[in-house]
Amino acid sequence: MRVIREEKELLEVELEDEGIANLIARYCECDAAAVREHPFLVKPKVVVYSKNAREEYIKAIDRILADLKELRKSFERELRKCKK
Repeated sequence: MRVIREEKELLEVELEDEGIANLIARYCECDAAAVREHPFLVKPKVVVYSKNAREEYIKAIDRILADLKELRKSFERELRKCKK
């Protein structure tokens, strides 16, 4: 991960994985987009526009982590049902 540009209302972050970039952009509750300028030459980026872009990016990651924890709990419950 690399922060390309940070301004008060703009954050641009380069990531290694296009799927993660899309996920973060979808979890942002503001204007955000995953951008892939060229599939072979450039890494994917997330661009966030908000009054506090950095905070929105962090909140999106926190929401993703919370949903993943819930997904794991749900999966473990289902596995316990299968063992019975």
